[in-house]
Amino acid sequence: GSKKALLAFTWSITTLLTLVAFLMAIAMMIQINSHYRYLQRINEDNYSGGDEDEEQHSGDEEEYNIYPILARTSSGAMTFVASYTMILAIVLSVYGSTAIVGFTNIQGVYIAPCFPHRNKLKIGMFGGAVVVFANLLLLNAVIFGEIRVEDYRDQEEEEVEPYAIERIATVLAVTCMFLSALYAVFAILLFLSYASDNPSQNNHSEGDDPRAKPLTNDHRHQQFITIETT
Repeated sequence: GSKKALLAFTWSITTLLTLVAFLMAIAMMIQINSHYRYLQRINEDNYSGGDEDEEQHSGDEEEYNIYPILARTSSGAMTFVASYTMILAIVLSVYGSTAIVGFTNIQGVYIAPCFPHRNKLKIGMFGGAVVVFANLLLLNAVIFGEIRVEDYRDQEEEEVEPYAIERIATVLAVTCMFLSALYAVFAILLFLSYASDNPSQNNHSEGDDPRAKPLTNDHRHQQFITIETT
């Protein structure tokens, strides 16, 4: 009972931190997009306002044109991976809470799974899914961390804002790395919790196997009868 409650509490914390991490990532992505839209508006106002001569006007044209590109450059593949990862996290959290582990409410009371499947096969499949998901998050973190946009600008000579998609990829990389460590810790706790129960159960079942003694007694009885008849 105490192990189940502790495991459910850990899973509830994992689910809650997953939700908080995704909400923070979404909030930071919204803030990044708002920042680049603000820079684009400021640049448009500076470019269109005032009586500037043609040379200065043409010299600022390249900088004026780059801000919409910095803000609007996107990646459909990155959006798909982030959305798919979020859906997997939701499915895994709901399945673990309602069918395998259970969860803990705000008062700290353990609530058993609504649709319990606590046989070893289902628990092993759930633990394997958690491990695979943790590795998927680690892989996503490495890939997101290496996303860069190659263009004609020489960023060593000129300090220009990076692309918005690069900053969003960095946010997603940090989020995936944090969640990967979180799910890896839970997978270890799940393994240790059920691995500590199995040896005692196996030894108990082997020691109390009723089939061992009757076989020996029947053999001795049969041998005794054979000696008497001869």
